[in-house]
Amino acid sequence: MTNASSLDRAAKRNGQRESCASERLPRVFLYDAGPDDGHISIHDVDVGALTAEQLLWVDVSGDRDVGPAAVALGLRPESVRALNDSPTKPALFTHDGYVHLIVIAPGKDDAGTHAAHLLHCFAGSNWILTVHRQPIELLGDFDERMRGNTNAGKIDSHGFLAAILHDHVASYLSELRPIEADLDRLDLRTMTGRIDDEELLRALVATRLRLAKLRRLLEPHREVYPLLAQSELAVLSGSSAASDFETLTSLLERTLQAMETTREMIVGSFEIYTTWTAHATNKVMKRLTVASVTILPPTLLAGIMGMNSLPAALSSTLAFWISTAAMSSLALATITLAWLRHWV
Repeated sequence: MTNASSLDRAAKRNGQRESCASERLPRVFLYDAGPDDGHISIHDVDVGALTAEQLLWVDVSGDRDVGPAAVALGLRPESVRALNDSPTKPALFTHDGYVHLIVIAPGKDDAGTHAAHLLHCFAGSNWILTVHRQPIELLGDFDERMRGNTNAGKIDSHGFLAAILHDHVASYLSELRPIEADLDRLDLRTMTGRIDDEELLRALVATRLRLAKLRRLLEPHREVYPLLAQSELAVLSGSSAASDFETLTSLLERTLQAMETTREMIVGSFEIYTTWTAHATNKVMKRLTVASVTILPPTLLAGIMGMNSLPAALSSTLAFWISTAAMSSLALATITLAWLRHWV
């Protein structure tokens, strides 16, 4: 009984170690134009045996160990060392048999604020490797979309890379939509007078900083993406996806232009605020003017009637009541005219 119990505990410990080890391994998916699509183990990867109708995608995320993937795919030591660096801008490296591209994807940190997430993409013959320390939503969406595509195995690795990068640029476009929606809500609240000045200015400043950060993250890709479409890179990679990379560059430029348009929307929101403030000030000035004009004639008449040099006829009780009636009539006539002209 004791020996059997000890064996059971040992087997359980071994199973736990195998489970922990498998959790540390990269996720590997084999796209096949045939019926063999599905997840495989990194230990079963044979890059040399991949055919033209197969494409291998290895994804290393979080704290998963990149070592097995580096060995299976034949990465050079400098490429593995680069994974531990923290570059602040995109970069492209070419090696024998594969290319290494570093891009910056938009994301959020643990506090829910916007942050930059590094994404390393390696593209070799019939295989793709993506490495990222933080969860990147665009990869999950891309995986779900490609999973049901039975022709994915026919796509070469650089065409697959172009598709990932297309989603990368599109993710910046998706970040613009909530910004534009927030600006529309701010404009509506401004024009209906349901927001105070301090709150509006804080919201506009926060939105401007948010947009500026997105643009600073995306703009440096201008220097890298055009290199992907150059003929020498296509020859090096053996890829026919140059047109896909040219389309990607065009999408990048359109996205940057969309950011510029959004920036103009922020300026427009501030102009709406200043126009509305000027309109409100103008209404106040109209009311003050009406009040001044209403009070001025009675004041003038009261000043005249209060002079000590008036004739005796104008110092009588009747003259007082006539003056009072005249002052009241002048004030009423002024207010009526202002009301008819919509000044009050």
